[in-house]
Amino acid sequence: MLSSTDSKALEPVAHGGLLDGELAGLGVTPDDVLDVSVNVNPYGPSSDMIDAIRGAPIHRYPDPTSTEARRVLACTLDVDMQDVVLGNGAVDLLWTIVRSFLDRASAAVIVEPTFSEFRGAVVAVGARAVGWCAAEETRFAISLEEVARVVVRERAKLVYLCAPGNPTGVPVPIDDVAIFARDLCGTIVVLDQAFLSMSTRFRDIERRMPPNVACVRSITKDHAIPGVRVGYLLASRAISARVEASRPPWTASAFAQAAMIMATREGAFIAESRTRWLEDRARLAHRVPLPCIESSAPYVLARVGDATAFRRRLLERHRVLVRDCTSFGLRDHVRLCARPLADEDRLLAALKEELPRC
Repeated sequence: MLSSTDSKALEPVAHGGLLDGELAGLGVTPDDVLDVSVNVNPYGPSSDMIDAIRGAPIHRYPDPTSTEARRVLACTLDVDMQDVVLGNGAVDLLWTIVRSFLDRASAAVIVEPTFSEFRGAVVAVGARAVGWCAAEETRFAISLEEVARVVVRERAKLVYLCAPGNPTGVPVPIDDVAIFARDLCGTIVVLDQAFLSMSTRFRDIERRMPPNVACVRSITKDHAIPGVRVGYLLASRAISARVEASRPPWTASAFAQAAMIMATREGAFIAESRTRWLEDRARLAHRVPLPCIESSAPYVLARVGDATAFRRRLLERHRVLVRDCTSFGLRDHVRLCARPLADEDRLLAALKEELPRC
């Protein structure tokens, strides 16, 4: 029987993004709202990406294991296609990794504050979720040495780490992660790199990792196609094969497979978007009238007091949506995604009006 704590952990967790029911209750449409709660490239999708998705062959079943998309992606990454698994977004892959390697007798260490879905997956299979939490006093810097001690103490099969941190944006040098993984050769390091390619450390994506590292990446944020749902796992064949065998066929739709193939051709688009988006983040961090954590990613974490109430006021009064970080364990913080100047001005005007009420 699940404990009350575990039952609560299995309840749906709040994420960023517009909620139809909430908007209907306010009498507004999605087009009325400036959404800075999700970290989606404001300069996409490209016209080529839209054409590729529209041209997906929906009249037949997609390839059950995304063979062609994996082949093209593997060629781009210069890896064996057997090391690549396509998924219905990064969350699908995180949950599948947990189902593949954990049971009720095992444990996973989670480097927090972080994305809540991995913990949810661990609880769902009945395994132990052990958190190591970075402190605000150290600006959420991650001590991999301390994390390693917890992993050894708990005999954890998996350890989950976001690089850069989500929601903090704190960078985690890839060479340090490689050393950390080599020292924990009996543990699988699940390295969530969902925001890496749009961060200041984007070149880390080229680093080859030890065989016990499973890199999980998303293209939906980079290419501004979150409704399509597509991400991929890059890992050793032993890990990838087990993950692929642990899920049903057709996990990645025809749209997702077409999007992945097109994404491998859009290096110039991503580079240009990254430059513009990081410039937007630097400007936002300078202008926002709140204490912020220095970020390597295209978003900033800011302290506001009661984050849930602050989010609600901004949405109800200003039609601006920010990310309440309560689900990350940070009840006093919100995450703000960088946007082009006109959107930023609208966000700042709303913040300045509401901050005196905090």
